[in-house]
Amino acid sequence: MAVVTYRIAVDVGGTFTDLALLGPDGVELDHKTGSTPDEPADGVVAGLEGLAEKAELPLAGLLARTGVIVHGTTITTNALVTGTGARTGLLATEGLRDVLLARQGARAEQFDSRSAPPAPLVPRHLIETVRERVDRTGEVTVPLDEEGVRRAARRFREAGVEAVAVAFAFSYLNDAHERRAAGILAAELPGTFLSVSSRVAPEVRLYERTSTAVLNAYVGPVLRDHLDRLARRLADLGHTGRVLIVQSNGGVVDLDRAAERAVDTLLSGPAGAPAAVARVVAEFGVPEALTIDMGGTSFEVSLSSDGATGITTRAEPAGHPVSVPMLDIATIGAGGGSVGWTTPGGLLRVGPASAGADPGPACYGRGGRDATVTDADLLLGHLAGGFGDGLEPSADLARRAIGDLGRRLGLGTVETAAGVRRAVDAEMADGLRLVIARHGLDPRRLALVAAGGAGPVHAVQLARDLGIPLVVVPAGASVLCARGMLRADLVRYYVHTLLGRGRDPRATGAGPDEVAAAFAGLEDRAKADSAAGGPAPADLRFTRLADVRYVGQVHEVTVAFPPGTRDGAAALDGLMAAFHESHERLYGFAQPEAPAELVNLRLEARAPTPSPPSTGVPVAARARPGGDGTQRAWFDGAFQEVPVRSLEAVPVDERQDGPALLAGSGTTIVVPPGFAYEVTAGGTTLMFAAGRERAEVLAALRGVKEAVR
Repeated sequence: MAVVTYRIAVDVGGTFTDLALLGPDGVELDHKTGSTPDEPADGVVAGLEGLAEKAELPLAGLLARTGVIVHGTTITTNALVTGTGARTGLLATEGLRDVLLARQGARAEQFDSRSAPPAPLVPRHLIETVRERVDRTGEVTVPLDEEGVRRAARRFREAGVEAVAVAFAFSYLNDAHERRAAGILAAELPGTFLSVSSRVAPEVRLYERTSTAVLNAYVGPVLRDHLDRLARRLADLGHTGRVLIVQSNGGVVDLDRAAERAVDTLLSGPAGAPAAVARVVAEFGVPEALTIDMGGTSFEVSLSSDGATGITTRAEPAGHPVSVPMLDIATIGAGGGSVGWTTPGGLLRVGPASAGADPGPACYGRGGRDATVTDADLLLGHLAGGFGDGLEPSADLARRAIGDLGRRLGLGTVETAAGVRRAVDAEMADGLRLVIARHGLDPRRLALVAAGGAGPVHAVQLARDLGIPLVVVPAGASVLCARGMLRADLVRYYVHTLLGRGRDPRATGAGPDEVAAAFAGLEDRAKADSAAGGPAPADLRFTRLADVRYVGQVHEVTVAFPPGTRDGAAALDGLMAAFHESHERLYGFAQPEAPAELVNLRLEARAPTPSPPSTGVPVAARARPGGDGTQRAWFDGAFQEVPVRSLEAVPVDERQDGPALLAGSGTTIVVPPGFAYEVTAGGTTLMFAAGRERAEVLAALRGVKEAVR
């Protein structure tokens, strides 16, 4: 029997599939290959073959020695964005048929009178109601009409639905009717995917709970089918270990749990980066960092404070609200494959449409004709590193595509390429400004961590536009999400709604004993789930959080109970102090004298997944993609001859002045004039203003006031 010594992470993106391998000696390998949107499992297998070749093992031998494969995927996101999810029905409480369609009566773009919400995932003719009622205290006032559920099931069957969501009023207080209705539907509609709101999002707010259950039903069959196919392919190739799926909260779960709660995977791919960034931030002692992950299709932004990325329970992917814990990651349609186009008025715009993996940017030579950001970067001389997947980009094909766009604009080819670059940089900078403003931060106190194949190409320009003093490019930046997935923990979240109002801002209508009892119940559920097929209950680590608001407010702030506190009045005192502090940071004011209330109690149950130790330096990051030399690159409105250096050739911890192009595996680090750079022993590249020193910049970010010697 083969000895299990390897751990593999696979991140399937819209353009590339990234893989990382952690071996028994702690050394990492990485590999990048093209995604296969029509059948994602094909791209995964192709990537595993490339990884096995780098590990100098046959694929079957590598898989036989691999204990865990961690998989991040964009399957659910793509199904939602492209409208290719399952045909979904909804069973609701009688009299509340239009909760999903009515939404909240507010426009997403409040100042745009023409803005409209997305089409509902369930059309009205597929919404059925049944007579039942639970009141606001959790008491049953109208019994469930079981024959009505059967009639609804027959209509769903006649309509050919593939998934059904069940969402009844006040089911978060008493889920008996939802559980019974789900049992009837399972018997009447065998094989149909069922999504029950009290299982998916058992908390207050009927509309958001219904939307979450519906979205879970809509993408569930798509994810389930993909995971089934992938598991069979891996088993046929000789893998007998575990396959874990990355959730939107950054943790991982097993296949069955992921398929049941597909809504938890909407940020499965981008959720891998924060775990890797936490190590980088800790290495340099930077208290707050803004991470950008610019791949081929999208641009993700997240904020880490003291190495931890915030969790939000209120998000609207593609305009559909969900109430599940997710890493606070903002996404915009700006990537290397983003297409340049002209408005009817003749203005240049870039994205959100992308050339994707097939055909990809024009320069890939796969049939693409549209001008993309990658084509512009190539013509401007900003690409010198490897592309992955054996790609050899063609400047002639890029010139043809950019030239076609330029003729529509009345501009030359180079001017058009520079315009595409400025347009996408401006789009990303605006997105970063929104994130910074929403968190009440000063960009001068932040570091910018760049990831993805295109992130290091654009990072310094973004930092310069925003006034961010330090840019950090980790080793293996182009596959950073996959590297983070190698170290992801097993994570589950549990929620208990506990609404209470009182004049005492500490007690909030719920005494310490009631809060302690609620958390004890959540911990018991977590231990029971773990004993049924997870880590040992003794390995679980619990974090207690609460959604808190001032009485009369509509939205809450999620805060953690202070470390070292567990039960009692002191824990609630510390929670309220943390709430007031968070409220002032986020909104500019706090009202400690005003009554506050607890809305939900949340429990994070976390357990580490065993893995070998790591050196932290991917082998591919040290590989030399080509010899050093020079290259013409566009800076400040003109071409100039710029040094090109492989990352391996840069002396460790030696300050160098730009301009320069640092060629790495899967990316190029662009250092414009006026900036300096250093490469650490761990392969991390730091960039900052040419007139400063690394120690000075780091000290300022740490808040050190005394002069640096």
